[in-house]
Parts: sequence; structure tokens; C-alpha cells
Amino acid sequence: MGNNLADLFLKGGWVMWPLLVFSVLTWAVILERAFVYLTLRPKLNRLAQTVARTLGGGDHQAARQVCNGERPFLAELFLGALDTKHSRELAERITERNRMRLVSYLKRNLWILGTIGSASPFLGLLGTVIGIVRAFHDMAEKGAGGFSVVAAGISEALIATAAGLMVAILSLIMYNIFVTAANQTVASLKLTLEELLDSSFGASKTAAQG
Repeated sequence: MGNNLADLFLKGGWVMWPLLVFSVLTWAVILERAFVYLTLRPKLNRLAQTVARTLGGGDHQAARQVCNGERPFLAELFLGALDTKHSRELAERITERNRMRLVSYLKRNLWILGTIGSASPFLGLLGTVIGIVRAFHDMAEKGAGGFSVVAAGISEALIATAAGLMVAILSLIMYNIFVTAANQTVASLKLTLEELLDSSFGASKTAAQG
């Protein structure tokens, strides 16, 4: 099986090598981003629920301590919404900046998937053209037609096309999955942070009036 795959790869021509690099990069990004999403999203949900529950119980300091027990970039997301020392407007701006940092973190390296997904079909198409040119060259060189004459060139063209499409399809599917997951995570987090801002400043206002 391994020898068959290696032979098939080599028959695809030189464009198979950049497609192999694209494939390795694609899997590297997929595995790295999958780890981030599978670990970060549940942690964000648990942290948001814990902070909201603690803050709902009226223990503002305990809510801050819960945040401080997390990684700094996660803690900052919620601490900005809990900081009542500043005005509501400033707290909202700080919270929004922290949220945009999370967006950047969630979408990091996804441009690689998008670029590979766009470029791979064209690279496969280049291999197709080269294979067809080779087939015609073989016909001209041997002065005859027939499948046996053009088989090598046509085989190269089809293998390159298939490889380019396979890499592109995987890249684009995973790109869309990750972008959708990032957008859903950030949208849900935005609602949570707005609720925390309302709770924090509502409790602060009540305390000041009391």
C-alpha cells in the first residue's frame, strides 16, 4: 500500500511536492486549532458561568478571585467587566478590546487554511496542464497516437488534479468550521460580558445609593 501511494505520488509530477507541503501545513493548523477550540471553549463557558453565579450572589470580590485564578488573557476578558472603579463607558471599551484580542487568538493561522484552500486547485490545474502538454509532446515525439503513448501524461494530469482538489476541499471545510466556531464563541461571549457589565454596575450603583 505504501509503495503504491509513493508511486502514485511520484507519477503526479513535481507539483505534488508543493501540494505535499500544503497538506502538511493544513494538518498542522487543523490539529493546533482543534486543540485550542476543544480546550478553550469549555473553559470559557465554565468560567463565565462561575463568574456570573458568584456575581449574582453579590460577592464581587470572589468573582474577581475566580478570574485571577485563570490564565491572564482569559482573566482580562472578565476583569474588565467587573472593574467598577472606572465609568461604565470605559469598562465597555476595555471589555471590547479584550474581546477583540480573543477574536484574533481564535482566528490565528486560519488565513493559512484559506490561502491553501484557494491556491491548491490552481496548483492542481497547473499539474493538469503540464500533464496534458507532456501527453501531446509524447505524441509528437513518437509520431503516433493511442492510449499507450499519452497514458503517462494523462495520468500525471489526473493525479495532480485530484491531489489539488483533496487538499483544497479539506482546507476550505476546516476553515469554515473554525471561523464559524470562532464567531459563535465570540458572539456568545459578548452577550455574557454585557450581562456581567449590567450586573457589576447595577450592583455598584445600588451600593452607592444605599
